[in-house]
Amino acid sequence: MNKRRISKSECAGAYSLSSLWRKPDPRQLIMETEDGGLPRVLSVFELIGYGVASTVGAGIFVTIGSAASDAGPAVMVSFLLAGFSSLLSALCYSEFASRIPISGSAYSFAYVAMGEFLGWFVGWNLTLEYAISASTVARGWAGYMLNFCSQALNFQPWWLQDIPVFGGHFFSFSWLAAAIVLICTLILLRGVKESAQFNMVMTVINLIVILFVIIYASTKIEVNNWSNFFPNGVAGTWKAVGVVFFSYIGFDSVSTLAGEVARPERDLPIGIVGTLGIATALYVGVSLAFTGMINYRDIPDLGNAPLAQAFYGPNHSWAGYVVSSGSLTIMTATTLVSLVGQPRIFLQMAKDGLFFSLFGRVSEKTGTPFWGTVITGIVSGIIAAFFRLDSLTEMISIGTLLAFIVVCAGVVILRFRAPPSDQEDLRSMPGGEVYASTWGTWEEWAVTVYLTLFMLASLWFSIAFTFFKHLQPWSMIPTGLIVVLTFIPLQLQEVKDPPKTFTCPLVPFVPCLAILMNISFIVSLPIDSIIRLVIWTLIGMAIYFGYGIWNSKLNWYNVQYNAEHRPVKVDGRVN
Repeated sequence: MNKRRISKSECAGAYSLSSLWRKPDPRQLIMETEDGGLPRVLSVFELIGYGVASTVGAGIFVTIGSAASDAGPAVMVSFLLAGFSSLLSALCYSEFASRIPISGSAYSFAYVAMGEFLGWFVGWNLTLEYAISASTVARGWAGYMLNFCSQALNFQPWWLQDIPVFGGHFFSFSWLAAAIVLICTLILLRGVKESAQFNMVMTVINLIVILFVIIYASTKIEVNNWSNFFPNGVAGTWKAVGVVFFSYIGFDSVSTLAGEVARPERDLPIGIVGTLGIATALYVGVSLAFTGMINYRDIPDLGNAPLAQAFYGPNHSWAGYVVSSGSLTIMTATTLVSLVGQPRIFLQMAKDGLFFSLFGRVSEKTGTPFWGTVITGIVSGIIAAFFRLDSLTEMISIGTLLAFIVVCAGVVILRFRAPPSDQEDLRSMPGGEVYASTWGTWEEWAVTVYLTLFMLASLWFSIAFTFFKHLQPWSMIPTGLIVVLTFIPLQLQEVKDPPKTFTCPLVPFVPCLAILMNISFIVSLPIDSIIRLVIWTLIGMAIYFGYGIWNSKLNWYNVQYNAEHRPVKVDGRVN
């Protein structure tokens, strides 16, 4: 639909409190996706292939070293806890994705359930996940390439190595990391179907390599390495959860492809949950074999390629060559699919008027969001070139966790909110466009208040659990009771809009438990991660209030509606 330019006088109501909470009608978003969106060409197998490639790789080959240093052999438990929390969130994602099969992932879910501002907040912070996750894996790829050149080829010139910048604490230059991002960006520009076929071949090779790692490492296990299974106690295991949680972000990237799936209502839940199940099984197997083969105290000495380095030995160096070359294939696929999600979130945000229109353009030849893919590749390449691996990993986890919290809360809100056709304030606009008004019913706001109280109680419980571990266990009972008491009003709500496709079980229990666990993970992250998030959010708010709120499609609908229903004086009377 062509929108005329809105004057500043007409946009006088844009900077109002109600503008922050205005919500679109999901039926209109789906209709717009079908009319002029991306081609629906992906099958369920290609969807799982994308998910497995996005998920499995960084967790096994990049973060397992630092996580095992914190948790020891109990890193397996950390993977299980992160996987369980991810499963709870994955069930919420599956319900949302099958309800609203469009490309925006958590951004679109928050936009529909909680309004424009929170949708923007989630979408903007997802750039902290997708763009930086590609940079993180690329940085890990560079480390494994150096390891492969050194061990297998006996060749490691200075110009391949990282160059410290500003002391090297946070920055170091790696042109190898930037190069792999550039190559993957060029592959994605050929089209989603073509890149999916390339990715499927890579994923099959990846699974063969990972199974080799598990089987071969199992023959080298020394049981004594597991004797001190929890060397740093519960605190170390829980700290590692926040690190390895990054390894599971691939399942939510599946939902960014919702607008390109041939049968989204059926295939999206299978793709999301299937990805998570495969990833968890592989993570647990590799972590057990790895910590049984190498004592956790020796892991920090293995450098940036801990898994491959562990396989180099006097009697089995050939295994190290296999793992090094296989890890390069795996992380190439992971870098590729990590670059898929961000352009599609930008695409949906641009279609909603909240982001620059350049990102809303789809190539007629390849059916890809061309400029979104190009710009995402450039930014990710620059980040990969200059940022150290540990700094990038912490930034990703907190952005992902926030998105999970909002999606889980959104499932609860939609269940207890009257469907759009039942709302008295639904407005029809010229051309058939519809949207829901800003404030909603009092029942919806009551649920929102209950959820907010539950989140605050969960935050206090998580802070007490993380920072007051020296207290007696019984001292946690009062804060735990507050969490339970704030949950009870949510449990007593009446379901008004049950989903007609995939259904998340035990709502609101499952979403609320996911919210509690995700908040706990955020609290356990270093304070630097939260500072970076605040700075990034402030930058995003400047863009939203400077551009998005003025150019929002819903703002344009408001102007049109008010113009057509403005009272007119005739003979001194208002008609």
